[in-house]
Amino acid sequence: MALIWKTELQGVHYEVRRAGRTLRLYANGVQHSEFHPKRLLTGSVWDLLWLPALLHEPSRFRRVLVLGLGGGSLIPPIRQLLNPDTLVAVELDSAHLQVAREVFGMESFGVETHEGDAQAWLRAYQGEPFDLIIEDLFAPSNEQVSRAVPADKPWLQCLADNLSASGTLVMNFGDWKEYRESPAATDGAMGGYASRFRLSCSDCHNAIIAFTREPARSIHLRRRVEATTLLTTRDARARLDYHIRQLD
Repeated sequence: MALIWKTELQGVHYEVRRAGRTLRLYANGVQHSEFHPKRLLTGSVWDLLWLPALLHEPSRFRRVLVLGLGGGSLIPPIRQLLNPDTLVAVELDSAHLQVAREVFGMESFGVETHEGDAQAWLRAYQGEPFDLIIEDLFAPSNEQVSRAVPADKPWLQCLADNLSASGTLVMNFGDWKEYRESPAATDGAMGGYASRFRLSCSDCHNAIIAFTREPARSIHLRRRVEATTLLTTRDARARLDYHIRQLD
C-alpha cells in the first residue's frame, strides 16, 4: 500500500495508505477508518455501526449524531441510505479530523464536524434529541482494540437522555467480553429500550450493540437490506458481512 499522508502527534504515529482507490487511516499501526469513493461497504466493523438503522424505516432518522468520527467511514452510507436533515459528528483527535476533512473529504457529505471530547460535548448539549446516536469511542494511542471511555451508568444515561422517543443507540465494544463486563449488558441498561441486538462480522472481534426504543426484529433488518438497491449490487453482496442476534 502506498503511503500518502503521515504525521506524529503526542506520541501517536498516523498514516493514510492507499490500496487501489481505498484509503485507510492507521494510528500506531491500528486501522481506524477506511474510505472508497465508489463503495458504501467496507466489509468490516464500520458497516455494523450504521446497519442497525435498517431495523426500522430509514426515513425516521432525521437527526443523526456520530461520537467518534475517525476518518469518517460511516458518513457516506449514512448520507446515502438515511439522508438525515441533521448529521453531526464529534471527534477528539485532531489528526483524525484533519484526515476526515482534508484527505477523505467528509465535509462534501454535509456533515457538521466538531473537534472535542465526545462525552463533554454531549453532556453540554442542549438541543433537540437525536434519532440515531452512533457511539464509537476508541483511543488512537491504544494499540489494543478497546473502548476509550467506560460504558458506565452515567454515560449510558447521558446517551439515553439525548436520544429521541423512537430512537436507536449503537455502541462499539472491543469484543464480547468487554461488553459483557460493562453495565451496558445488564438488565438495568434496558430501561427505556424495547430491544437490544449484537452485530458482528468475521473480519473483527468487535461487538456492536444496538438499543432500540421501539420493538424490532432482526428479520426486519435483513428484509430492508434485500430491498435496498445500493446494498444488492454484486459488489455489495460480496462485501456485506454481518451476523445479528437479538439479546432481549
